[in-house]
Amino acid sequence: MTIDEHPGSIRLWGAPSSPDEPWVEYRAPEGRLVADPWSLATIVFEPGHAREWPGEVHHEHELVWCEGGPLDVETQGRRWLVPPTLGIWLPARTPHKVRADPDVTVYATYLNPDQAVPRWDSVVGVPVTPLLRELLLHGRTAVMPDASRHNLQALAVEQIVPLPAASIELRMPRDVDLRHVADRLLATPGDGRSLDAWASEIGTSPRTFMRRFVEETGLSFAQWRILARTGAALVLLAEGRPVREVAREVGYSSPSTFVTVFRRTTGMSPAAYARLLGAPGH
Repeated sequence: MTIDEHPGSIRLWGAPSSPDEPWVEYRAPEGRLVADPWSLATIVFEPGHAREWPGEVHHEHELVWCEGGPLDVETQGRRWLVPPTLGIWLPARTPHKVRADPDVTVYATYLNPDQAVPRWDSVVGVPVTPLLRELLLHGRTAVMPDASRHNLQALAVEQIVPLPAASIELRMPRDVDLRHVADRLLATPGDGRSLDAWASEIGTSPRTFMRRFVEETGLSFAQWRILARTGAALVLLAEGRPVREVAREVGYSSPSTFVTVFRRTTGMSPAAYARLLGAPGH
């Protein structure tokens, strides 16, 4: 994400504030979003502004998170569905795209790779706990000495830890017709149409559809759909939806079958995942 597309609506926090200004827009050197000696800074994209940020690459590591609905993050040919209370860690210089619905608040926290911050070299999920959220956003109006701000940022960095399991990634097909099918399945994970039906929709034989799908995604159609459904379930569970309701919405008539598939895919039960994220009602 960049800070130049909507200069009147984006606030980037992390630099010191002065008593005369409750918050100061932070301007790092050209090509950087966080300047030494600071560890991090956070941009807030309020609802109603840019909803898609294509082809971004940053010098800094980035933690993307949200409120009010899920995010769609795509990088290196893979796609993550990111529920509220969960962030996605993007290592420095990782090309990525971010999409969100108009009513979603999007947060992008950038971490200076020259400071003492995490250095995971792959994309991982990070729980955005209430404590981490408050630490990342406290500096937006707070006036404090530099030493206090350094301490606050150091504490925030300590709270950025990867999710032990349940991070779902989907390799997206490049072929236009197959991408159409994949996008439809992500939009409506409960769609139970067979491989034959999808092949007929895009005008190809089931055998050709199956072969091309494996070539493009590395997974069979059935395996890919299980991951897509599980990813959608992660979002719904993080919103506090009951397991039985989530199972039905992502295409399982039997809640027990859904629980079995979810556990096999993520390493934990739906209820355990919801508790891990502190989802409402769990």
